[in-house]
Amino acid sequence: MTVLNYRITFNHIHLLVADDGERDVLPNSMQLVAGRTGQEYNQRKNRKGAYWEEWYHATAVESGDHLARCMAYIDLNMVRAGVVGHPSSWPFCGYNEIQKPRKKNVIIDYERLQG
Repeated sequence: MTVLNYRITFNHIHLLVADDGERDVLPNSMQLVAGRTGQEYNQRKNRKGAYWEEWYHATAVESGDHLARCMAYIDLNMVRAGVVGHPSSWPFCGYNEIQKPRKKNVIIDYERLQG
């Protein structure tokens, strides 16, 4: 599984990922991400119970136009919410990393995204 784009907001995460078609890679990976996120949050807030509950939503994304619209949706999330005026103003996202690729601590798979 590789990350193509992401945005971490105050109360949710957008994660655009791709796999190589192996059957259970995405569901197992998302279960791990959701589980660890929930555990960390519950520990920090000293609470118990389900963190994600009905909030989790997965959508299959095709390449081309559909992928481009999803990238724009993720990049413009905090702009539409009125929190920032431009996607580059929100530091917890893939937008800035795509515009200025990192050499260290790389999250986005640049080659896969270009493909």
